[in-house]
Amino acid sequence: MKKKFGIVISMLAAISLVGCSSNNQDASKKDEKATVNIAISNESNAQKLDATSYDTYLALYGAVYEPLVEYGEKGAFKPGLAESWEISEDGKKYVFHLKKDVKFSDGSDVNAEAVKFTIDRAKAKNETSDLQTLTNLEKVEVIDGTTVAMHFTKISNQVLAELCQARPLRIMSPHSVEGEKVDGAFKEAIGTGAFTVKEISAEQVLMEPNPYYNHGNPVNYQVNFKTIEDGSSRTLALKSGEVDVVGGTLGSITDSDINSLKKDKSYHVHKFEGTRSHFLAFNPDNQVLTSTIRKGIELAVNKSTLSDKKLVGLFQENVKYVSTDNQENFPYDLNKARSMFESEGYVENAEGYYEKANNVLAFDLVIQTTEFPEWKEQAEIIESDLKKAGVKVNINIFDSESYYDVLWNTKKYDMIFYRTYTDALLPYNFLNSLYHNTAEGHGVLANDAKLTNLLDDFAVTIQEKKQQQIFDNIFKRISEETLAIPIDYKDEKFVTSSKILEFHYSGVSDVPIDFKKLVVK
Repeated sequence: MKKKFGIVISMLAAISLVGCSSNNQDASKKDEKATVNIAISNESNAQKLDATSYDTYLALYGAVYEPLVEYGEKGAFKPGLAESWEISEDGKKYVFHLKKDVKFSDGSDVNAEAVKFTIDRAKAKNETSDLQTLTNLEKVEVIDGTTVAMHFTKISNQVLAELCQARPLRIMSPHSVEGEKVDGAFKEAIGTGAFTVKEISAEQVLMEPNPYYNHGNPVNYQVNFKTIEDGSSRTLALKSGEVDVVGGTLGSITDSDINSLKKDKSYHVHKFEGTRSHFLAFNPDNQVLTSTIRKGIELAVNKSTLSDKKLVGLFQENVKYVSTDNQENFPYDLNKARSMFESEGYVENAEGYYEKANNVLAFDLVIQTTEFPEWKEQAEIIESDLKKAGVKVNINIFDSESYYDVLWNTKKYDMIFYRTYTDALLPYNFLNSLYHNTAEGHGVLANDAKLTNLLDDFAVTIQEKKQQQIFDNIFKRISEETLAIPIDYKDEKFVTSSKILEFHYSGVSDVPIDFKKLVVK
């Protein structure tokens, strides 16, 4: 009997253990969070995800950090971490009232001291910045625990727009750096956004939910940003199930791939109204590219073959200050283009190209396809169009890093494709960073004193009516001098797998996903 009783006890114990194991597995599965795999076009560098830096892939800033102010529609602003704000009549003082009971991902409070720390650190780390918030900043004043004032040395009308951007002014915890000092070495990314960084490698960065996000109502999934540099490879990764989200500035794919995926019910194609433009720009150091030659190039390009949208000026119509008539349209006119080249003394040679003094009218066009795979096809269209007009184009395709090195450092290009920034919602910052002459030299993409003066006038103007008048003249100057030729107006297009039940655009192309509204199967 004792032997049988022992067997029964053993069996009961085994059943109990199996039941516990089963319950533990069920609990474990219940606690296990879905992973959303997101394709990005470059290495994340998430180990450098300091909110005040420019060192990490753009989309990651929006996953970890939140701004004081957010973009609304057509350049309007809405509360972010700041619930309200006031601007002095002279445009030199901004007072922000912070939302209460907001915490960083380490559980510490978001307060005026943290805001002061972030802005002071951004100014210290970005001494050559052209952002008004940093260049014009006199001091940051803590008024009380949830009220902070920024004082500026002169009128600063772009502060709200700059605070909206993905970097370098999103709010971070002082605990992110050694000694909680403004100049302390960066340790870890501590923000108020939906996620915290969990694991980093060269190929991907895994982020888990921030438990304090949205007043203690975190998202119920984790995200994994995967680096896939080639556009076609991003499409294949979606088809294989390796990733769940592709598109936009995260890592775009071609329109032909998007159209193909539309036909497969396994995927969802999302299209949102965008504010970005892609455009052809010119090297201001190239003396051959006179205003007349640039205009001839624009007239020789059949823009209707580059985009399914009517391309008028540099900016899309939904960008602030753009109206239906303040950007001039220059339609395709091959004969007029040729006459403009001839007016500069060029004569067509036996090969069909224009030349002068034995120098062929030829230009190197620099592009990259890592972030923008569609640029190859568009460059080939422009090459073909200009060949018909007697202009030779040599297309140079670089990897992303080399492309930006050419744009910002070596300047070894004649023509280059580029894009407007997220802050094209308020286009002053974009134009100021690329088209404004400084004491050190001309702008990155132009050497135009009149345009520089107009930008300077705008920077010190508070009245909205006068701001609009100045921008009317800015747009007119860009068109007159052909300082940019639009090649596409971009909507924000994404493709998601069946794992994604709801996908919403944030309204900011550099940090495009609204993680709060993302619903995962």
